[in-house]
Amino acid sequence: MKISVYTSCALNYLPKARVLAESLANAEPRASLTLCFNDVLPDWLDPATEPFDRIWLPEDLGYDPGWIFQHNVMELCTAVKGRALMRLIEQDEADLILYLDPDVMVYNPLSLVDEYMGDASIGLVPHILAPEESEIGVELTEISVAAHGVYNLGHLILRPDERGRRFARWWAERLDRYCFDDRARGLFTDQRWVDLAPAIFEGVKILKVPNLDVASWNLFGRTVAQSQPGDAAAFTVDGYPLITYHFSGTGPTGTHRRIREIFAPSNGAVAEIERRYEAAIARHGQARLEHRPPGFDFFDDATPVTAAARRLYRQHADLREAFPDPYACPAGQPNYRDWLRENRPGVIGGLRLAQHRLGHAYDDLFDPDYYLATYPEAAEAIAAGRFADPLDHYQRIGSRRFCDPNEFFVSSYYHEQALAHDPWPLSAHAGVREGTLLWHYLTTGLPAGIEPIEFFDSRWYLAQNPDLDAAFRLGRVSTPLAHFFRDGSREGRDPGPDFHGGAYLEATPPARDLSGSDGIRGAFGALVRLGGVAGRVTV
Repeated sequence: MKISVYTSCALNYLPKARVLAESLANAEPRASLTLCFNDVLPDWLDPATEPFDRIWLPEDLGYDPGWIFQHNVMELCTAVKGRALMRLIEQDEADLILYLDPDVMVYNPLSLVDEYMGDASIGLVPHILAPEESEIGVELTEISVAAHGVYNLGHLILRPDERGRRFARWWAERLDRYCFDDRARGLFTDQRWVDLAPAIFEGVKILKVPNLDVASWNLFGRTVAQSQPGDAAAFTVDGYPLITYHFSGTGPTGTHRRIREIFAPSNGAVAEIERRYEAAIARHGQARLEHRPPGFDFFDDATPVTAAARRLYRQHADLREAFPDPYACPAGQPNYRDWLRENRPGVIGGLRLAQHRLGHAYDDLFDPDYYLATYPEAAEAIAAGRFADPLDHYQRIGSRRFCDPNEFFVSSYYHEQALAHDPWPLSAHAGVREGTLLWHYLTTGLPAGIEPIEFFDSRWYLAQNPDLDAAFRLGRVSTPLAHFFRDGSREGRDPGPDFHGGAYLEATPPARDLSGSDGIRGAFGALVRLGGVAGRVTV
């Protein structure tokens, strides 16, 4: 049986893809492995010396710079999977094609997967196989699965028969056009599409087997053991030989270990699996490459590409037509970077706060009065002595429950925006300010141009208000958002280029009436109270 495997990553995941290649060669030496490399190829990287049978760049699959620009690195690495699958079907004449994420290790022959497939053409692996029995399990796993997709697309199995080809064509077409992290529209890259597959295609099999795609999030209800110490292939799951383990989150975020410590804190076999994997990726250059930003995150002159710049380009066909290569910055010629600087100065880049200013900015953006008035359960818990004050409640549990630190910070909205830049916006530091979304905004979101409320744009706000720009540079204004929240909205200043307070009040009588009420922060405050921003309901 001929097996063709492919994976997809950027440079920062290359050490993990190398470990996948190493493990595949050990477990299934006759299988081929194709790497979709979604990054600018560095001069020092010689594809001929890498442990892959072939390497495809996005342009090798027919994608142009304008299409690439519309996707962040997570979207890009998943969007190419459909077209790559179609090419493998045509070129490899394989009996079985598997997509495996780069952070997967193979422990036993993939021919076992062929047996599990039976006569099916499309194999899907669910994220979880059993209902959670704890509140934290429901919150961390079941709710996440509901948001991101029932099936984990770190694994996909396909027989290239007519049923498999029909699915592959459909999936490739959807990913070419709609592979975005846009959960407001029901999209999460490639995964949510495949939720439809069992209903609209024949030959789909849901592989409810415990030893495939084992991961930190699905350890609950599975027994992982090591039958022969020292033997890498001797791990079992519920008595079956372990086929693949998925190390999602292993690396700088530490997600994998944190989740495992919740669901399997004392499992020695899992700890040994982790230890070996961490040693393997270290041997292949993890420390050197894990923090390397993707090359497609920069214009040709090294100016960072922000999420807002991608989104604007994606939403406007006239920009795509005017700037078919949005990365290019030719001197003296029209280009997208210069257009942004002239027309959307807040989009071209975020703001970075000096370390010594972070604490003041954090305190300035937290409004304890608003917090207590909005979350009476917090006030009750503080009165009962379970928390010291509103900030203690926010830091220990509030942020993780998407409680908002002030009226103009919509935590659920910010979390959605931040996921496109950072797959784990809520850090491990529970109970302290470093573990909150507010701290994430100040240290990660603001520099990346990600804002916590619709219509607000920090760079634009400063550009339109030179007096505030000077005060911000001198440290007399902690952040643009703090000024707008405390004073700017009441002063009639606009938050960004897409909201004009005067026009809004003239066209919206309820807002005009509300804006003069006590406690309402001008026209934008009225918009917020009326549920006019994403993530806020009408009060």
